[in-house]
Amino acid sequence: MDSGQLEAFVRVARVGNLGPVAAELFLTQPALTARLQRLEREVGGPLFLRSRRGMRLTAAGRAFLPYAERTLETFVEGSRLVSDLTAAGVGALTIGAPPAISTYLLPGLLRRLEAEAPMIDLSVRGGHSDEVLDMVVRDEVQIGLIRELSHPELVTERVFEDELVLVCARGHRLAQRGSVTIEQVADERFVLFDRRSSFADIALTLFQRARLRPRAFLEMDNTEAAAQMVIEGLGVALLPRTAISFSLDEGALVELHLLNTPQMRRPVAAVYRGDTPLSGPAQAFLELARGLAPSTSQVRPST
Repeated sequence: MDSGQLEAFVRVARVGNLGPVAAELFLTQPALTARLQRLEREVGGPLFLRSRRGMRLTAAGRAFLPYAERTLETFVEGSRLVSDLTAAGVGALTIGAPPAISTYLLPGLLRRLEAEAPMIDLSVRGGHSDEVLDMVVRDEVQIGLIRELSHPELVTERVFEDELVLVCARGHRLAQRGSVTIEQVADERFVLFDRRSSFADIALTLFQRARLRPRAFLEMDNTEAAAQMVIEGLGVALLPRTAISFSLDEGALVELHLLNTPQMRRPVAAVYRGDTPLSGPAQAFLELARGLAPSTSQVRPST
């Protein structure tokens, strides 16, 4: 039994004649008759009495009619809901992201998304990259923006690269040097944020490779607090450029060039399930995220 059979039945029951209904449904009368006959076979009995004067319902047809009408209405409502969720301009979107991304990268993306599709309901869930990855796997969020991790059920698509920048306060003794060595950095208090983040991994690995340890650590739980500690002259730090661009422009922080060290970048990837189509809002958001970088690369889930 399909919606086409139910629609044919309901319309003929209301009109009492095959001709007008066949024209409305763009069917021939034989095709419409065949559709009704298939429905009668599926429900197990005749639904119409046929005569020269037209079609009228049997007792079984009259009993079946309200059920057919309700089923057809439910189908139409469900189709409308699917259409709404598929459309880019309406529906709901839940995104997962670590604090550094949700604070500095995500607002600009969501502002552009809201300008294109103001009717979308938005929700953001926070967590470390591995936690956000699990949220996507469990269908708790539609898209995650995280450091580049892979999972066999997910598509991982690089959309951005953030740069780690060594900074100090404007009045710090290293500010006038411009370029410093890792040994000179190790002589300072090093401001570290969130040891579970990939940024902390990069910073600590830098010292480990040089077989050095900073004179002292000042640990914070987020980039904004770490940047403020550096501004107050309490140490130096490696911070993501997206988080401190305003402070650099205003001169509150000074960028230091770390000698004999390659540029430090951290990929940011969009992750989403590869076995289900993205909703319209999710697809619209992904397209905006792809625009962050000149080119993107995908890691498809393994099969």
